[in-house]
Amino acid sequence: MRILHETPGSDLDWKVKAPLVVETPSGAVVAIERWSLAGLEWPDDAPECPKTATLSVPFQGVDIRFPVRLSKPGPNSTVQLEGLSGRQRETLALFYRSLLSGRMASSADVITSLDTPVDLVPMEETEGEQSRKPARFLPRSLRVVLNVATYLLIAAAVIGVIGNNIFTNLDRIDIQHGRVLAPMISSFPSANGYIEHIEVKTGQEVQEGDLLFLMGDAEAVAALKRTETELALARTEHVNITEALNDLRTQSGSEVLAERVAAAMRFYAEFVQDGGFDDIRRQWLSLRERNPELAQSVDPVLIVTNLLEAEERNRASAVEALEATKEAQQQKIENNHVRATTDGIVQDFIVRKGQPFGGTADELLFETAEPRMTIGWVSERFAETIYIGMPATIGFNEKGKKITIPGEVWDVRAGDNPERPGEFGIIVTVRAIGLSSKQTKSQLRLGAPVNLEAKRQLGTRFHTWLKSMDPRVGRTHD
Repeated sequence: MRILHETPGSDLDWKVKAPLVVETPSGAVVAIERWSLAGLEWPDDAPECPKTATLSVPFQGVDIRFPVRLSKPGPNSTVQLEGLSGRQRETLALFYRSLLSGRMASSADVITSLDTPVDLVPMEETEGEQSRKPARFLPRSLRVVLNVATYLLIAAAVIGVIGNNIFTNLDRIDIQHGRVLAPMISSFPSANGYIEHIEVKTGQEVQEGDLLFLMGDAEAVAALKRTETELALARTEHVNITEALNDLRTQSGSEVLAERVAAAMRFYAEFVQDGGFDDIRRQWLSLRERNPELAQSVDPVLIVTNLLEAEERNRASAVEALEATKEAQQQKIENNHVRATTDGIVQDFIVRKGQPFGGTADELLFETAEPRMTIGWVSERFAETIYIGMPATIGFNEKGKKITIPGEVWDVRAGDNPERPGEFGIIVTVRAIGLSSKQTKSQLRLGAPVNLEAKRQLGTRFHTWLKSMDPRVGRTHD
């Protein structure tokens, strides 16, 4: 049976004179003198019609109040009631019909109107429901078989997942607080002076001996310039005395005695001393008259030649000494520059141009060319379980993709828990297998968190034990 609401007839559009009270949200009370189920006549002297209000319907000295929504399409049009529920419409219609008939509504009718259901639902089938074909069910035996198979599959999946988790937890050792470490140089030799130019950039790969920071040492540069000036002067003096010595040796072969002696006197005064040559010449002339053979040993030309040769050696030694000093000073300035002590990567630096360089790790973060490794922590209860060379895995996430790299335990040593200082445990170092040093630097980001697991290989050990139990293993065949 279908229950439907019907719209009021035309006889319900007559306006009646009966007091209805509308209370606006501002608290103003408006008495409606004429109204019907189609709408209310809003008094001219009343406030502006609101959009919502509270309507009071009198029944035998009792007011029934309920909220309503009001709509007034035009300035002189009737105010319409909108959004009334079934109970509200029934109550208002009951009051309206009692006014038209002239009979007072009974209490039973009022109670019935208040009990009218809010939503009336059709009780009979709709046309769509009637046209729908009845569902066909599978045979009972087949449904039982399907249900049993479904339950068995669910049980197998649950047991498989739980069993796999149990075996996995027994077969692996979870290494906590895993992170990537890189071989770093903790300090560099300090340099004198201030940084004149930075030759590298952050993240740049360098070779051993490459210049990192060009240093400027004013004192060392000034000392080098003084040495270069002295060296230039010493070389000039050495060249001059070498030319004089060669000239004197050429004059020594002259048969004109006066020319030979004049040349010796000139070079003596220039390179030995100003006076004294005349005494040497007079003694030689005197001895020459008495003993010509002995006079040859004190020939002024020979004496001056010997003196110039000695001075030439002294000046050559001075040039060599200044050259060595210059080379040492240049090497000192060159060594004062900051260079890479090995192949590696300049990860970061905080020094700037014009600052001194002390060589601390805070100033220059330098990673060597050795491969990166990972490090983590395990409890001391694994001291007899974990060992160097133990198979392991390194897991991390890269751009939303899970990546696992095979590895092995590289080092095991006692250490504190990084999260709980003072708690004794084991620091485990795991290195990647099958990756070059360059590949570890590209895949393992410095300081990145990683998931480290050491493998106990229970399955492999169990398989080996089973093979050892086979009597055919180790038997010698004839």
